[in-house]
Amino acid sequence: MPKQPRPLGTALERLEDRSLPTTFGVPWADPGHLTLSFTPDGTPTPRGPATTADTLGDAAGWQREVLRAFQTWAAVTNVNIGLVGDGGQALGAPGAVQGDARFGDVRIAAAPIAAGAVASALPFNWTGSTFGGDVVFNSAARFGVGDRADAFDLYSVALHEAAHALGLDHSHEAGSAVGGGYAYHPGGLSADDIADIQAVYGVRAPDAFDAAGGNNTTARASAMKASGLVGRLVADADLTTTADVDFYKFTTLPTLGLTSVAVRFQAAGLSLVTPRVTVYDSAGRVVASGVSTDPLNNDLTLRFRNGLLGGTYYAKVEGATDDAFGIGAYRLTVDTVNLDMIPLPIVSALLSPVLVDLGLNDTLSTATDLSALLAPPTDARFDATYRGVIESRFDTDTYKLRAPAGTGPVSLNVLVWGTDASPLNPRVRVYDAAGAPVAYRVLANDAGVFSVVVDAATPGATYYVSVAARTPGAANSTGSYFLGADFNHFAPVVPTAVAAGTVNAGATRTETLAVAQGRVFQFGLSADALGGAVGVVTMTVLDAAGKVVFTLEATAGQPLATTVRYLGPGTYTVRYTTRGTTNPLGFGLYLLELSEDVGPMPSTTTTPSPGSTTTSYPPPPSDSTTMYPAPPPPSSSTSYPATSSYDTTGYTYYGPSTTTTMAPMPMYF
Repeated sequence: MPKQPRPLGTALERLEDRSLPTTFGVPWADPGHLTLSFTPDGTPTPRGPATTADTLGDAAGWQREVLRAFQTWAAVTNVNIGLVGDGGQALGAPGAVQGDARFGDVRIAAAPIAAGAVASALPFNWTGSTFGGDVVFNSAARFGVGDRADAFDLYSVALHEAAHALGLDHSHEAGSAVGGGYAYHPGGLSADDIADIQAVYGVRAPDAFDAAGGNNTTARASAMKASGLVGRLVADADLTTTADVDFYKFTTLPTLGLTSVAVRFQAAGLSLVTPRVTVYDSAGRVVASGVSTDPLNNDLTLRFRNGLLGGTYYAKVEGATDDAFGIGAYRLTVDTVNLDMIPLPIVSALLSPVLVDLGLNDTLSTATDLSALLAPPTDARFDATYRGVIESRFDTDTYKLRAPAGTGPVSLNVLVWGTDASPLNPRVRVYDAAGAPVAYRVLANDAGVFSVVVDAATPGATYYVSVAARTPGAANSTGSYFLGADFNHFAPVVPTAVAAGTVNAGATRTETLAVAQGRVFQFGLSADALGGAVGVVTMTVLDAAGKVVFTLEATAGQPLATTVRYLGPGTYTVRYTTRGTTNPLGFGLYLLELSEDVGPMPSTTTTPSPGSTTTSYPPPPSDSTTMYPAPPPPSSSTSYPATSSYDTTGYTYYGPSTTTTMAPMPMYF
């Protein structure tokens, strides 16, 4: 069946009390390697410094309760969530879409959001903003553990917000953990919740060992593979259910008892599974064992003395608990030869390796064929993902895809982001089977990320996607990257065209943006080469005090540039200038609301009423901003008076002293 987006939610969102323009149902590009971090107090958020530990710390075992909520969803689908550290960078800081080494893909924070809201979360979206996945609890609310009259149950609230972070919208089904209002959910997920999350990420699949017949006894124990390091064996696997048990067999060489054997279970940063590992000799005797029931500390290292003549051993891996923490991905590493006085060698990273092509897929005729990955979709996960590297300024990596057969056009989304600490700035192009360029819209062109959509791909047709440096030879023109490609029927993401015009060389054009309610915007700026002119248009946004909030630059003839920023309520000055040209340059400005702010709004109560498990809030008040004609659709252009605003749900944009013609969303090749 063709993929369908999740339906949009109700107007009343009692836990978030806001509408989220972002489309729900878009899966994370690499759901098997999601990470989560807790922001330290003082981390900048759009609504002030985070007070995460201070707000949530009153709840006993608060970090475990949040992790339990996320793991409840992960355990029933093809998602792994690993706990990582958080460096305290601002929420929404530019960075990798997934796998940023500074913080988790999902970040947990507390900040002063609206009085009537308990918490809020943003799902993953095609713009690749690091705001995606972030969960913010209301620092004015009180959280506890259990069904209390004086506090919200932290697990129940986190369970609801985790669903949004993973892409689910509100549910209208009775008993759902993602209902519109707060409710106590000690039992976790309903059958509808499980079906909804599996529609996005699929039913949790067995690992390769279980798929090949299972390894749940010593007689069926799996052989471990050589790692390339002398004496080291590895196995990457998964505890798919709480009943899953994995056995591995390995043999050691004779060392006259002078060395030890080290068995390491690694899950930290990969999943929240809590393990029990037992090692047996060939006679079935236990030679080493260990257990962890703490998802915040779920790695294990076991040592035992090697036999005089070596021997055959079996490692048994199982969950330490019969709850959601008994499920998850892991890596088992065995070092068969180790001197006790020498530290154990470092275990390699848990992510899939970057694949170096040595310049062998630079053309369409030598493209890496990803079509085999495009199985008939049973869920909404990306059709194809790949980890590659741009090795030099001359390197171009090319991939072959085939749209699924069917009737009617589909969208082709391609998202690429750099994965290094100083990330590659990528550029994507799309070609048809004959090698002709295919037009696409740019959804993101920010530091380290490039995202595009082909709005009407032909079912069954072959397409080629090329990845190269955005500016070969410039900074950030080499490095590793992640590629995700997906054919789907999601509703198109179309920014609103709010300004267009001409900037003369040496001149400054000034306009005004009035924000009634704070919100997260994606700004898109294009520069047009009028009469073949070259150069750069710079947009500078200043607050009411004249302080620069951010700048954005677009190069004439190149795809529009984007950036994601939170703007609080207020009036902003937008200035346009040019450089690198003596001729006028055209420009276009496009805005996409990724999230409306939370509140403020009145509420009847900020805590659950005694004896009640549901708290109701009234709908938010109507926005006081004056309504104006809607902006034009992307397929047309419309002229507006200079003093009109082009969108009034929460912001107004005032043009120059002459009539402005709104341009359609530009297409690129």
